[in-house]
Amino acid sequence: MSLELLSPEAQAALKEAHAMPLSYGIRYYAAPGETPRLLVVLGEAHMKMGPAYDVGRKVVAGFPLRGVETAQIGKIFAGRALKLVIYAPRLVLRLVTFGFVKGSTILEAKQLPDGHTVEIEKGEPIPMGLHVASVYITAFFTLAFLHMFLVTVGHPIDAVTLIMFLFNAHFLFLLPIALIVRRRPWAWMIHPFIGILSLRDIIMGNGIVRMMNDHPDDKTAVVVVGRAHLPGVESELVEKHGYKRIK
Repeated sequence: MSLELLSPEAQAALKEAHAMPLSYGIRYYAAPGETPRLLVVLGEAHMKMGPAYDVGRKVVAGFPLRGVETAQIGKIFAGRALKLVIYAPRLVLRLVTFGFVKGSTILEAKQLPDGHTVEIEKGEPIPMGLHVASVYITAFFTLAFLHMFLVTVGHPIDAVTLIMFLFNAHFLFLLPIALIVRRRPWAWMIHPFIGILSLRDIIMGNGIVRMMNDHPDDKTAVVVVGRAHLPGVESELVEKHGYKRIK
């Protein structure tokens, strides 16, 4: 498989992204089948500085077919609350930096007027582990913000402090074990945080394959995911779906 399938614009933008390792990780795959097709998976930091954001915009604009990570918030049990505790700090960070810190390339991909942008998680079934993870993570961050506020104002509450201690103990002691077994379908039972990664890796892998099958005429495609998903998505594509990593 040759990278010559990429347009000059896409090659130039990807070269720029390669030069920004703190913001992007990039992997290239040959899709299975007789017709040569190239898939680029762009792992991004969801918050980045302006120059890196501009590079991400150029990358997705260089592809006629684009897949994006988009969790099915409305279908996850505590999805809307989880979205609030995750996105609120990002919004605050962007406000306090007067917009110098930018958001995700996913937003740019969705706004492009030409080609096709596919939400690769849309339509996939929601596993039980994601429902559990949404409750766990929402509770964790909600209590963490509450605890920080109470400590800041000088009125800590013993019960909140104890619960946060237990949360932190579980997070620190079991997370390394969960990372080791993250490819196992039951890893989320050890640590629900892992469910957000490993279970969504499976969903995204299936979604990428579906996207490629639905658009057979596009010889190149890019998929934008959070950088932490790169290893898991690769495992899904290579081990289960016959893709071959070429770079």
